[in-house]
Amino acid sequence: MMNMAAGNNLKALSKTTNDLIVGNYMVLFDGHDLVNEFFTKSTVFDSNYTKTGVLYVDFEHGLDPDDIGMSDADVLGVVDWKSAKMDDKGIFVERVLNRRASYMDILSEMIDAGVIGTSSACVRGKSVKKPSGEIVEWPLMRDSLTVTPMEPRMVGENILSAAKSLAAVFPFNKSLAALTGATIIDTDSTVKNIESIESLRDAERFLRDSGLSRTGATAFMSRLKSLGQSDSDGGALRELLQFKGFLPG
Repeated sequence: MMNMAAGNNLKALSKTTNDLIVGNYMVLFDGHDLVNEFFTKSTVFDSNYTKTGVLYVDFEHGLDPDDIGMSDADVLGVVDWKSAKMDDKGIFVERVLNRRASYMDILSEMIDAGVIGTSSACVRGKSVKKPSGEIVEWPLMRDSLTVTPMEPRMVGENILSAAKSLAAVFPFNKSLAALTGATIIDTDSTVKNIESIESLRDAERFLRDSGLSRTGATAFMSRLKSLGQSDSDGGALRELLQFKGFLPG
């Protein structure tokens, strides 16, 4: 991993009440990524998106390994393509990020610490690559903030501290867990534990083991039981609870 001086971590350029202006090289030339692919100064990046002057920015390409409802619809801001400048190193761009967007309070701190990199995305199915790994065409569509970029030069040595912070927010993210040495939560085991629930007591124990307090777990199950006794959902929940033995038939 390269040091901070040589890294391409995202840098804050200016701030307003609503916006955070940041910049770095969106793509770097002649450096092989983790799958041995690389851009060159001859790579074609033009697309319908670059022609509009705007590419949306999301977090981790909108992936949702923790099943918290995050998607590529959660836009953090935009790449201002009019700011794009190409040199021998790559293409430098500025981004206008919405300071009120989800996770920006965390991400802005990490940007200030120099631990956030970026990863571009092209129009699906439109990239052209040579057997050598050289990317000939990469019509740009999106840009993502990330702590685990494919291109190692995108961040500096402080990536580990950022990964640990994000791992606390996204405990089911296996790549972050592997990077930080944290225990990887086995979602398959979680599903099996859910399927083993046979009573309200089992359900309350499962919720407590998942981090909910005893009072919270009891209140949750009480509310679930009351919903099952109502007709607001057409009786579907009541039938399910009866089937599982939580309510009398």
